[in-house]
Amino acid sequence: MKKWILSTLALTALLSGCSSNNADEQRQLEMMAQHRAGVLSAGLPIEYGPLSVMRVLAKKNVIEIMMIYNQDEQGAKPVSDVLAMSINSYCTSSDIRSNIDMGLMYNIKIRNTRGQLVVEQLINKETCASK
Repeated sequence: MKKWILSTLALTALLSGCSSNNADEQRQLEMMAQHRAGVLSAGLPIEYGPLSVMRVLAKKNVIEIMMIYNQDEQGAKPVSDVLAMSINSYCTSSDIRSNIDMGLMYNIKIRNTRGQLVVEQLINKETCASK
C-alpha cells in the first residue's frame, strides 16, 4: 500500500512538472507575441502600394495583423495573390519561421477599403509545412 501511495505521489509530481513546463512555454510564447506585436505596431500605419497595415496586436500566442487592401488601385493584384505572397514571406523568412516553429502564429486579416473582411488566414507550422 505504501508503495502504491509513493508511486502515485511521484507520478503526480512528475505530471505537475510537465504541466508547469507547458505553462512556462505558453507564457514565453505569449510574451514573444506581445513583444513582436509591439515592435510591429510602433511603426504603423505601414503602406506598401495598395496594401496598408493598420493594426497589429497579440492574442495569446497569435499575432494578429489587420490590413486594408485597395483592390481598385492601379497595379493592384488579386487578394489571393497578395495572401499567397504573404504566406510565402512568413514561411521563408528565417527569423519569422523560427518563431512559427516554436509555436507563434500569425493571423492575417485583409479588409477592403469599405472595411469588409475579404480574407482571414492563420499562418502556423502546418501552413508552412504544406508550402
